[in-house]
Amino acid sequence: MRSETSPATMSRQNYHHVVAALGAVLPGRHLAVALETHALPPRAAQERVVQRDCVDMVHGLAWQHGDPLLLARGFQRLHARQRLFTTLPRPPGDTLSGLLNFQRYLSLHSELGEMELHLGARHSRLSLHRRREFEGNQGQALSLLFSSLRLLERSGLSSLIRVTLRDRPGFEERVTLQALFRAPLVFGAPRDSLVFHNQALLRDSGGPAPLAALGAQERRLRRMRPELGWSDSVLGLLPMVLGLPGTPLSLCASLLAVGERTLQRRVEAEGQGFRDLLRQGRQGLAERLILLPGLPAEQLAARLGYRQSAQFYRAFRDWFGESPARKRAGA
Repeated sequence: MRSETSPATMSRQNYHHVVAALGAVLPGRHLAVALETHALPPRAAQERVVQRDCVDMVHGLAWQHGDPLLLARGFQRLHARQRLFTTLPRPPGDTLSGLLNFQRYLSLHSELGEMELHLGARHSRLSLHRRREFEGNQGQALSLLFSSLRLLERSGLSSLIRVTLRDRPGFEERVTLQALFRAPLVFGAPRDSLVFHNQALLRDSGGPAPLAALGAQERRLRRMRPELGWSDSVLGLLPMVLGLPGTPLSLCASLLAVGERTLQRRVEAEGQGFRDLLRQGRQGLAERLILLPGLPAEQLAARLGYRQSAQFYRAFRDWFGESPARKRAGA
């Protein structure tokens, strides 16, 4: 997590989408005046934009036009025109990888808050935790939640149960929100979140895995957060690459643009070997996925990157002291 004292930023690409979304619902002269008033360009030249400046502009326009959902409706129009974040790559692997990818790399696009993924037995939840400075910006949070849902649909998320919202809007706004999300809504909840069935969690999202794009995202994250260690990157990448063709070491090294031996040396310099990180990554993912009812042990083994079930069973007993069936029964 970045320091609360550092100013939150958003990517140039995300800023351009916000401007495009506002332009989809506002007369051009209104948007031009707002940009000039807040000293914001129609198209940013720098890589990152201070998010507070953009949020203040959106909040002012929403208040001026009496529409707290102004930005969210703009994103809806971009989505209807198939222009919502069209250049963002589809994450490799299954729907779970898509969720983990979105959670890990959200800050590359927006530092409005962080997403927390909680896997339950039958349904799971992706919740938004806003940064303290944006606590009062419900319109921005709704816009982020809406765009998050549409992006995750590209990763195979097709089993949305409901959307929970902290706000308690009036009747007209509730009707607009219902049309916006096209899902059951719960108001006055502790968190803004997306709740979905687990039935498609391990379903392949389709098409070839764009590993180059995943590597580019991780390297961008490392540049943005220089305090991020090599071990942190490996532990972040493993849940997304386990089960893909290739060894975990070769996949992680390729994504981080270093040689295998170089990666091993760098994580060892931080106090752990790659095998230790691989064990932690597999154990952590197994502990989350064992909750899923009806998941065959063989499928779990394959998702953890084991080619032989016997290896998986031995490792599982070493981790938890019991078999997968007993672990699931006691969960």
